[in-house]
Amino acid sequence: MNRLGRLALLLVLMCSCLAAQMQPEDEMFGFVISLQGKSRQERAEFIKNQLRKISVGFFTVPFEYYKVRGKDTLNLSGEDIVARIGDGQNRLVVGAHFDAPDSSPGANENGSGVAVLLELVKGMKNFDWRCTVDFVFFDQEENGLIGSQFYISRVVDRSSHYGMINLDMEGSGNEVYVGPVGGGDDNFLMPFVRNAATRTKFSCREKEWYPTSDYESFAAMRLENISISVVPKGDAELLARMTRNGGRVQNGDMPKVMNVIRTPKDRTDQMSPDALKISFEFTKTLLQLLNESVH
Repeated sequence: MNRLGRLALLLVLMCSCLAAQMQPEDEMFGFVISLQGKSRQERAEFIKNQLRKISVGFFTVPFEYYKVRGKDTLNLSGEDIVARIGDGQNRLVVGAHFDAPDSSPGANENGSGVAVLLELVKGMKNFDWRCTVDFVFFDQEENGLIGSQFYISRVVDRSSHYGMINLDMEGSGNEVYVGPVGGGDDNFLMPFVRNAATRTKFSCREKEWYPTSDYESFAAMRLENISISVVPKGDAELLARMTRNGGRVQNGDMPKVMNVIRTPKDRTDQMSPDALKISFEFTKTLLQLLNESVH
């Protein structure tokens, strides 16, 4: 082998070693960097390519949506991306929407959720599952939770539904925000959520109110669901209060994340790899606990 060939081989080996040493939080942060500022279609293609890269099969749920609003007709299309892993009658759903607000690069909202979901697929694809898990990348959340509604209507079997975990805003702060708690559609899930908080020792705040996200499509059908975010300390209370008040902020108590998401500032320089790690570890632990409960 000549000198040039030896150098090329050395570079390949070095790159392989670096990839092997990369921590999950760094890989997830890299995912968000790749997603921010991209179109819906580009984000969808990125997700598919990452699933192909880790040799995980997937299928899509394409949809067309029409709605008349006064004199206007809303015409939307999209596709959910579903990576199905495991086997068993009971089915868990772990979801994150991949579309972003028009006014935003969409790093934390919701490139962060997509990044954590991709890492969960990669890290748990060979896990000893006792149930079936659908890792779902929902489309068209921003336009009325349309993708999750189509997924439910076309894929979900009420008799086998075990629970839905929604990931939205995972990229800043160090406190786990879980909601909306109560209402009867989280009675099964919440004991496992609390056990996950105990095991991971992360600060966890349960709130009755949680901002609009894809969990609402499951709640509307009375299907077990819960949402998880990672936010700066104090934001769980402020986000819950803002949601309860119909989106209005009182006494200047604006949640810190709301100064960033849905604005041009929603980029990775406003995020933390450690927040992504908290979300990943918490959700992974929750999934392991739920899997252990299947007989």
